[in-house]
Amino acid sequence: MEAYYAAVVRLVVDRVLQIEGILSKNTSPFLNTATVSAFSECPRQTGERWRELAQRELADLDADGRLQAPAAVVDWFGPFYQDLFPRTLRHALGEYYTPDWLAQHVLDVVGYLGSDFQGRRQEGLGIEGVRLLDPTCGSGVFLLAAIRRIRAAAGPKIMPRELGRSILNHVVGFDVNPLAVLTARANYLLAIRDLLGVEPADVALPVYSRDVILDAPALGETFDYVVGNPPWVAWDNLSDDYRARTKPLWQHYGLFSLTAAQARHGGGKKDLSMLVLYRAADGYLRRGGRLGFVITQTLFQTKGAGDGFRRFRLGPEGEPLGIRRVDDLTAAGPFAGAANWTATVALEKGRPTEYPVEYVRWLPAFEEVEGQGRGWDAHGAARFTRTACRARPIDPARPSSPWIVVPEGLERDLAPLVGPSDYTANLGANSGGANGVYWLEAAGPAGSGLATVRNLAGSGKHTVEPVETQIEIELLYPLVRWRDLRRWRAAPSACVLLVQDVESRSGIDEAAMRARWPRTLEYLARFRELLERRAAYRRYQAAGPYWSMYNVGPYTLAPTKVVWRRMDRRVNAAVVEPVDDPTLGRRPVVVQETCVQVAVDSVDDAHYLAAVLNSAVVNLLVAAHSVRGGKGFGTPSMLDYLNIRRYDPADSRHARLAELSREAHRQAAAERDTADVQTKIDRQAAELWELSPGGTDGTPCKGAMDRVTTSST
Repeated sequence: MEAYYAAVVRLVVDRVLQIEGILSKNTSPFLNTATVSAFSECPRQTGERWRELAQRELADLDADGRLQAPAAVVDWFGPFYQDLFPRTLRHALGEYYTPDWLAQHVLDVVGYLGSDFQGRRQEGLGIEGVRLLDPTCGSGVFLLAAIRRIRAAAGPKIMPRELGRSILNHVVGFDVNPLAVLTARANYLLAIRDLLGVEPADVALPVYSRDVILDAPALGETFDYVVGNPPWVAWDNLSDDYRARTKPLWQHYGLFSLTAAQARHGGGKKDLSMLVLYRAADGYLRRGGRLGFVITQTLFQTKGAGDGFRRFRLGPEGEPLGIRRVDDLTAAGPFAGAANWTATVALEKGRPTEYPVEYVRWLPAFEEVEGQGRGWDAHGAARFTRTACRARPIDPARPSSPWIVVPEGLERDLAPLVGPSDYTANLGANSGGANGVYWLEAAGPAGSGLATVRNLAGSGKHTVEPVETQIEIELLYPLVRWRDLRRWRAAPSACVLLVQDVESRSGIDEAAMRARWPRTLEYLARFRELLERRAAYRRYQAAGPYWSMYNVGPYTLAPTKVVWRRMDRRVNAAVVEPVDDPTLGRRPVVVQETCVQVAVDSVDDAHYLAAVLNSAVVNLLVAAHSVRGGKGFGTPSMLDYLNIRRYDPADSRHARLAELSREAHRQAAAERDTADVQTKIDRQAAELWELSPGGTDGTPCKGAMDRVTTSST
């Protein structure tokens, strides 16, 4: 497939240059790559087949008239690459095709050839001092956008060959993928083909095969602008070798900022794009130069993984990075078919970040067009509305804390709302990817302390063998899953096999299992190979029994708790108490790992906390500093930034909130509307922070809440 793609690229370029009378030698200067040499080395029969298919592709382009079109600075091959190579492969490599409008936006926000350049031109300075690099250039979308701007800004006084030389000296690309280098060179050549004045084979195109992270820059090789869309690859998805080779750089830049325990609890989701940004800014951006990247928005509002990134300094004693502007394109969906949180960042090297930072949220202004993603009109043009916001660390004493983002002009002081809370939250029980083993349906008691159960075989990451058997009731508990939980209501729909000692937080030892729960041990033995293969078990529990689970402690079996869902779009909390199950008897409820729990001392305490968490004022703060719908939304660390005091039965406000929560739970259980009681809770909760009414209906903080959530929907 790589050879076929390379052949098409070569044939298209050669045909275009021949049509325009530019190419006399049948040699193209961009084909010196390992990928293309592989084409000539493949078996003769296979090579002929690839050539035949490539000629057909070329014929299609001829039939469309594209090869006869006048010179244009466009990406000839990016869409073809997207169609040819499977999306799963491209996404595994972190490759997302950047639309041209997004590349233009990045150049705009860094000021590349903007208004400042017009003054330079009037002074006769040309484009000297505006060298640009895309260190992960892919098919060359950012390079083409820069070339287009240079050509537009040059004016008629510059001779074509002089302009061509200027472009070659000032627009540079790197990529580690040989196919990307091939493609970017081809696009680059076609973009300046009318400016060469020499044989294309004699032109040294400035697109190089280079790993921007591991390859050291040449001495004095710096740029005024560094732009691009670096690969988005999670740390866990990197090869063992690449992790080992790059780990010293992660550490040097302070991007590893967590303890091992914090990383295990979900804070260690590092993305390669953050290291690319730091490495490119350090090695290639001159002091005072500007960098503009397409990057994951979660880096600005996720606790843990983003903490080191938000230091904005190139190592312990390195240059500061001054964030100039962030554009949040999460709702705009610039990458069709990709559910990711997209942002662009513009920064300047050599000056510290000053808060508040300009932060702009984009929303689609048109309905989604099939195959194009959101925010497009029927003609394929991007259309968005933008909300101006301001961003700053939620904890002023910790500049690397997650950003709180509020619409510009929101006058309400949110400082009194900021935590930490008096409560401690924990994740639900985690099977380590084997839900199909531990999640069960109880069919009824079987006598002698046993229950007949059927495993929910298709509910985990891996489909497992369906089994119906009898195991000991003592290790079974009602289970609340993510789908079982909504605001004011949590109803178990299955049960969970809990074979973890909640005090020692390790798997129950084998001797105890054989003596007290032999039928359960027999059931687990059927899945031993699968359970031993679990990544979480191998990484964290390999010294313990193969049935060990994760995120299990005394809080797991607390009789009364407040629970809510992670990865939600608002806080939807409910009180959970022990339930009377016809098979299990009266048992405490266990929640799964995609839910969060707070163990409390009393039912009154639980209802008070649920009311506060579900209030508009708390949701205002959570929406302002979290990625709604993201993996970091609603995690236990949410309470680190919520100023919620412990329940005090002597405080009439606390007692009233507990009473209102009980009423909301009763109405939700009866499937009745809870809007009226929610309004009362919103008003009462606001009094905890002595806030005055702010919504048009008199509901405290509702107007502010609407502005925050609307701007981030």
